[in-house]
Formats: sequence, C-alpha cells, structure tokens
Amino acid sequence: MQSTVSRPSPLSRVAWLRVADDVQAGVAAVHEAWQSWQAARRRAAEFETLRRLSPSVLRDIGADPEWITEAQRWREQHDAARDAFLRGL
Repeated sequence: MQSTVSRPSPLSRVAWLRVADDVQAGVAAVHEAWQSWQAARRRAAEFETLRRLSPSVLRDIGADPEWITEAQRWREQHDAARDAFLRGL
C-alpha cells in the first residue's frame, strides 16, 4: 500500500479573495444605485417637461388624461403664483 502525503484542502477562500469579492459587491451596489438615481432624474425631467406643455399640445400628441390634468393644474398654480407676485409689487 502506498501512502501519499497531501495538503489539506482549505475550507474557506483566502482572505484577500474574500475582501476582493466584498469590494466588487460594494462597487456593483454603488453602480446600481447610481444608475437608479440617473433613471429617476431622467423620469423627473421628462415629467417636468410634459407638465410645462399646454393641455392642448398634450391632447394633440395623445397624452394620457392624467398628464393633461396635471399640466392644467401646474399651469393654474404657476399663473396664480405669478399673479400674486405681480399684485405684491
């Protein structure tokens, strides 16, 4: 019978590989959060742009009724704030 001397297999990964995995996971999480933030900013900018269009333009382009209502509400609030400012001068 022959006996061979073998090294014991490590049960866990080397510490620096575990640290590298943690760093990679952290970078991936930051990247995902950044992309999510950018998408939210893009949606907010698109919403703001649509809100500033007149309701008749929104009807012409076939926008949803809630967009048209929101644009009308924004326009009325904007006009009321402008009128209040001008009355205060």
